[in-house]
Amino acid sequence: MISFSCTNENYANDLMELVRAFEQRTDENLSLDVEYSVRDGEMVVKLTSNRFDCFSKYYRYHFSAADETEKKRLEKRYLKMAIYGTLVFLTGVTLPYGCLTGIRPTKLYAELGEDAHRMFAEDFSVSPEKVALIEKTVETQKGLRNESENDCDFFVFIPFCPTKCAYCSFVSLPIDRQRKLLQPYTDCLVREIRYLRSVIDKQKKKVRSVYIGGGTPTALPVAMLDAVLAECHFDVPEFTVEAGRPDTITPKVLKLLESHGVTRISVNPQTFNDATLARIGRAHTTEDVIKAYKRAKKRFDVNMDLIAMLPEESVEDFARSVDKAVELSPADITVHTLYLKRGSALKNAGYRNTDHADAERMVDYAFAKLTEAGYNPYYMYRQKYTSGNLENVGYAKAGKECIYNIDIMEEDTSVFAAGAAAISKKVTRSINLIERNANYKEPLEYVKHFDEVLARQKAFWEGE
Repeated sequence: MISFSCTNENYANDLMELVRAFEQRTDENLSLDVEYSVRDGEMVVKLTSNRFDCFSKYYRYHFSAADETEKKRLEKRYLKMAIYGTLVFLTGVTLPYGCLTGIRPTKLYAELGEDAHRMFAEDFSVSPEKVALIEKTVETQKGLRNESENDCDFFVFIPFCPTKCAYCSFVSLPIDRQRKLLQPYTDCLVREIRYLRSVIDKQKKKVRSVYIGGGTPTALPVAMLDAVLAECHFDVPEFTVEAGRPDTITPKVLKLLESHGVTRISVNPQTFNDATLARIGRAHTTEDVIKAYKRAKKRFDVNMDLIAMLPEESVEDFARSVDKAVELSPADITVHTLYLKRGSALKNAGYRNTDHADAERMVDYAFAKLTEAGYNPYYMYRQKYTSGNLENVGYAKAGKECIYNIDIMEEDTSVFAAGAAAISKKVTRSINLIERNANYKEPLEYVKHFDEVLARQKAFWEGE
């Protein structure tokens, strides 16, 4: 346990993310107290600890900020660098991403320009393997990143699933318990989509990608799914629907998706181990996934998701799942590292996903196997409470990258978003400004307060 304090309480939560990563990897009981000052172009950080008698350590950084926003950013950056260096000294532990705690390492890497490699390796202490992964991802994105402020993406959220997975903390509801909500939710969703379409037309925006996520959108009754898809016709090369669960990927659903111009769907095994599937509440088998995939690949590009560190899975179990996914050869394979938040059944049951050594072996195996098979990493992100303080990486065959995934991770494209828990995003590239508008998270609240939802969207997009 590490007892931590900082003189600037506004930064405490962000800095604790870094401290917690060390707590996962050490049994040390120690305190770490941080204080700092900024004056005369220099930031001085003093750290003290009870780990050794009268222990204290000082760091000095050149400090020059153009405005208050940059001042805060640099203060947090230097504090993390100082805390990381001190905790490495006190515990003997190093982290694969060094002092980085942000969700989007590739975005930061691109923003730092020519100095990025040196800063990641030297200032941030990111391991050589993770620097190489980030650089390879940034390289794959060249020519795929959005270059126009007029371009946007369109996102629709359908928060219903056949069952709720044990690791899931998203806003997703078992559909059998929500039958009375389905039609009202669909009606509101259609109204919101129509409004957002009118704004896109009025502002003459160009849609790069349409993405319908969940939940499992294909769990929706076919007539309702048809009504939603009918509102999402844009002249775009990429139209993705998260089908995810193989028990929802019927010939009738596939035909419907194809009739509406869908180009890409997900068929997500998470694992090819039947015992694990039962353990996490997926309510389908490996054979179900394979059959659904073979039906889908005839009509669509297919995304697959795998999760490292599922309960009771060994490195060998995970490796077999990666091997099977490569054998099936979908367009895109995303490798997630399990993360647990409040609200997931696994978290509530006390499951701990902190075996960082196994987590590292799993993601390293996936990287080696997938890149050897011709897949390139093209988007990545990190989350709190992730096994081993690691990452999630999307790998794709050349020319099969999902544009929406890149846009949402690099935050360079406005997003018109509809549905419960959807967050619209307005990106003004010329002044590096990102504004957000969040809908009610819970589907029932979204329906009950739909007039307010629509009013907020109008104020956000049109300033009314």
